[in-house]
Amino acid sequence: MNTSFCLAVSASRSISCRVFSLVCVLLFCIYPNSRAVAQSKVDSMENVLPTATGIQRATLLYILSWEYRFSNKDKALQYGEESLQLARQLQDTASIGSALNSISETWLNFGDYEKAEKITLEELPYARATPQKKNLLGALTRLGTIQYRKGRFDAALVYQLEVQREAEKMNKPEITGVANLNLGLTYMDLKRYDEALRYFNIGLQAFETIQMSAGIGASYINIAEVLRNQKKYDEALEMAHKAEKFLLSAGNKLHLGYIYGILGKLYGLKNQRPEQLLYLQKSLALSRENQDDFMIAQNQGDLGRAYMEMGDMQTARQNLYESYSRAEKMQQKTVVIEDYARLRDWHLLQRNFEEARRFDELYNTSMDSIFNAKMAEKVADSETKYETEKKELTIRDLENRNRIKNLQTYGALAGILALLGVLYLMRRAYRQKQRLAEQQEQLQRNTIERLEAEQKVVALRSHLEGQQLERLRIAEDLHDDFGSGLSKISLLSEVAKKKTAASGELDKISGAAKELLLKMSEIVWALNHHNDTLSSLAGYIRRYAVSFFEDSDIACHFDIPELPEIPLSGELRRNVFLVVKETLHNALKHARADKVNIQFAMENGSLEINIRDNGWGFDPATLPDAGNGLANMQRRMQHLGGSIRIDSQPGEGTRTNIHLPFTASSNTPA
Repeated sequence: MNTSFCLAVSASRSISCRVFSLVCVLLFCIYPNSRAVAQSKVDSMENVLPTATGIQRATLLYILSWEYRFSNKDKALQYGEESLQLARQLQDTASIGSALNSISETWLNFGDYEKAEKITLEELPYARATPQKKNLLGALTRLGTIQYRKGRFDAALVYQLEVQREAEKMNKPEITGVANLNLGLTYMDLKRYDEALRYFNIGLQAFETIQMSAGIGASYINIAEVLRNQKKYDEALEMAHKAEKFLLSAGNKLHLGYIYGILGKLYGLKNQRPEQLLYLQKSLALSRENQDDFMIAQNQGDLGRAYMEMGDMQTARQNLYESYSRAEKMQQKTVVIEDYARLRDWHLLQRNFEEARRFDELYNTSMDSIFNAKMAEKVADSETKYETEKKELTIRDLENRNRIKNLQTYGALAGILALLGVLYLMRRAYRQKQRLAEQQEQLQRNTIERLEAEQKVVALRSHLEGQQLERLRIAEDLHDDFGSGLSKISLLSEVAKKKTAASGELDKISGAAKELLLKMSEIVWALNHHNDTLSSLAGYIRRYAVSFFEDSDIACHFDIPELPEIPLSGELRRNVFLVVKETLHNALKHARADKVNIQFAMENGSLEINIRDNGWGFDPATLPDAGNGLANMQRRMQHLGGSIRIDSQPGEGTRTNIHLPFTASSNTPA
């Protein structure tokens, strides 16, 4: 596969996978009794329906609407609307909420997110008022899914957090399964695939205890996705076919289309083009049968990319533009952004550079709009904090001024009373007035000094928040501008290699671009203030080590306990990371090891990082001046107030200890 295709669509593809998992898991798990029933049972309910009245009829209509929500859109909506109308006539709030639930679920399953969102928002107050919280979890989950599909990630997060809070209150296997699958999805987004796989398997066991077919199928799909991300394509195919067989037996055509799409991608990664096209076309056919416009657009985009990789540029163009037109009409932002990148790559390969530039600008502008929205929200929060604190200072200042005026009034009254007394009392009152004036003056000076100090604190806080925002802006600019440019260099070098014999020089260009991308990623990580903690440093070192040894014969093992949330500066994080990076580089380049262990520990207020390999080892005395790399590592740790010790003997591997002390009072590096 051309390198640029992977880079261009990676962000939006992960969003689509996560949304599908949430829909496939949460909506089913919230309604454990909603498994597809035999057609004879549905027929029996339809036969009873003409004689049913009142609440019984409203309930039967709702159940029939729910049973048809995946298989027959028209029947599901017909029964749902009739149930809603009857429930409103009966003024039964529970039945109204259930009918709205089924209607909104149907619109979501068949891809009309505008109607699904409108009806779910109407359902939400009824769901909150019902003691049974399953309807509330369903409504919140649908709203989160819709917001993700529209690219409103902050709004989706709000709904997801409320789902998490409500799910923790319920102790049921289906909810346990949901919680573990959500944890697995989070770890999969963080590319911590071993943890993700562990949580998916826990969720699978929970669903199997109650034989919940939808939850089991969703677990299979997510496990297949993890294996695909781990590049274990054969195992992923085995799991995906297992999910296919399971969904076929359950009669779930809607989600069967999803697994066909995953199978198509897996066969594409294995360069088995006939199988890739077969499953992508089967997924598209099922999407059309299910009237699922979102999946139709997604599958047309995937087919377009597949034909482009096979060299059938005309068929690729037809599918890509149909996907783009459909997604834009539906306002499916994630698919539209993905299609921008696909069409950019298609025009690049056709040497239509003007059109390629236009779609590239659309792609970058769309991605920027997401980041700019988040940045605007952060700036607004910062300004709100500053204005609130400023108003509080103004209120306190007015209170102090009123207090001073009251004191002055009392002093004047004391003087008048003193004049009416004897001379002794007048003299005494005069002295008291002098003392009072001095106290007032001192009080006023103290008040002014305190207000000035508080205003300086507010200004400093605002300045620091501005620095944090600027660091984040620089990191995002580096990611968007340089990352996009380096990706283009990599793409064009790959294209050029197919058209020239001088592939050696082009390999160097492509390698240099990829190396610059890795170094830029390190800089972006160091600049982002959200990473300024000890636990973030440990997590980044873990992800880097996994990626670094991924294509080697070295197995990397970790021992990272729960670390305290100690704040670290960007400079400190970067220096510690570079020392660890150099150690791992030496293990790969010189040690000839097949195993590396990385251990983090907090001992006596100090951070200890121990790295050990089982390589050849070496005699430190044979290295003049400890070598440039080792000298740089020692200099970095000395600059941080720490130390590094390297122990090695020929044939006994190498042990590296990185020691970084923290002060007891502030929990910051010494």
